Amino acid sequence: MNAHRPDLSLMPTDRRDPLEIIKEQNRTRLQDLVPVRIGRMLESPFAFYRGTAALMASDLSRVPTTGQQVLSCGDAHISNFGLYASPERRLLFDLNDFDEAGFAPWEWDLKRLVTSVYLATIYNDGTEDEALEIARETSTSYRDTLNRLAGMSALDRFYAAVDTDFITERLDYKKARKRMEKIEKKARKRNSLTALKKLTFTTENGQVRIQDQPPLMRHTEHATPEQIDSIWGGYLRSSGSEIRYLLNNFRYADHALRVVGVGSVGTRCYIFLLTGPTGEPLFLQVKEAGASVLETYGGIDQSAIMEWAPEGAIGDGYRVVSCQRILQSHSDPFLGWIRGFDGVQGEEVPIDFYWRQFRDMKGSVDLSLLSGRELLITSRVCASLLARAHSQSKGVYEIVDAYGDDKNLDKELAEFARGYSKIAIADAAALQQAADDGDVPVEYGL
Repeated sequence: MNAHRPDLSLMPTDRRDPLEIIKEQNRTRLQDLVPVRIGRMLESPFAFYRGTAALMASDLSRVPTTGQQVLSCGDAHISNFGLYASPERRLLFDLNDFDEAGFAPWEWDLKRLVTSVYLATIYNDGTEDEALEIARETSTSYRDTLNRLAGMSALDRFYAAVDTDFITERLDYKKARKRMEKIEKKARKRNSLTALKKLTFTTENGQVRIQDQPPLMRHTEHATPEQIDSIWGGYLRSSGSEIRYLLNNFRYADHALRVVGVGSVGTRCYIFLLTGPTGEPLFLQVKEAGASVLETYGGIDQSAIMEWAPEGAIGDGYRVVSCQRILQSHSDPFLGWIRGFDGVQGEEVPIDFYWRQFRDMKGSVDLSLLSGRELLITSRVCASLLARAHSQSKGVYEIVDAYGDDKNLDKELAEFARGYSKIAIADAAALQQAADDGDVPVEYGL
């Protein structure tokens, strides 16, 4: 152990009021959806933890850090890893949420991950000792993988990827393999064609329209055809030439506001329906990109990300897209960004958005169904993928030199996970009390 390094098990002191941070974030959200956000966060302490990346960024800024920054996910809890299709239509498993991505001390992502693993174990009826062990093994997997990656060339690290076969091979009993095969089969069915059947209807004159399902999906009366053309043109300019050429075959059909996730509820998120020359559908998601919590609550300036930006690229939509392309092994070819489209407050409000495919063979693991052994395997894989993402930063060698053989690191991070889980549980209880007292609006079951 490096005698001069900080103790990474320390809890934050002089914390900001967690309810004030939640309320502060709510002020910039669509107000009619704030109760839905609170309701989803109160489903369980783990759901609360998922929705409070800002709280943790604030808390992490109040404990000693290693000082070694990498390009980070910013919200690397275990449920932000999932299945998606590569451009070659392989089903991959990787980080899949980059709304908060940016530069941060490398251990911030790892602390976010090990704490989520600890909470998931406890709420799957695991013991505290089991939760500590899985958290410790998660840290060990990150450290061991980073050691291996540091011995590879930068190009080999860039091309490294994990597909579903890799995970299935590590599931050492029949029931677990069957569960993984079921998740994979379900993910392969999640595409634009199935979304068309589930989310749309055909009008009397034969036009396909998105079906309103308030409050979770609804049309907003805001965009003229000229504005849609402007929005579409901005997206095309940010996409690759091959995507622009492909999309010449499609035309705009409809779009609607759609509620997504836990922490993202209340942000402006839309789905766009396009149709091709033979009527084939293509759904794209357009999601609001606010400033990263690493900057707004963690206090870390993110302007360096713009140093590699192409001419004309501005805003947090670009930040999300560029970080995703760096941190994922393979990324959605339809990624793009725009600025200035807000269907509720009007064009005068400059809001950044990023674009991606909607439901392109995306899938997730239901943590509540996993045995302790399955959760351990999943956590190890996620930690390895986090290490792969961090290894794209040139600081990987400094991290390995300082911490590659430091087994005390794993123990400290597991202790951090235990301590911070208690904080998250107490914060969730405080939010529940505020909802019961009418201090925050809440709507359950949506």
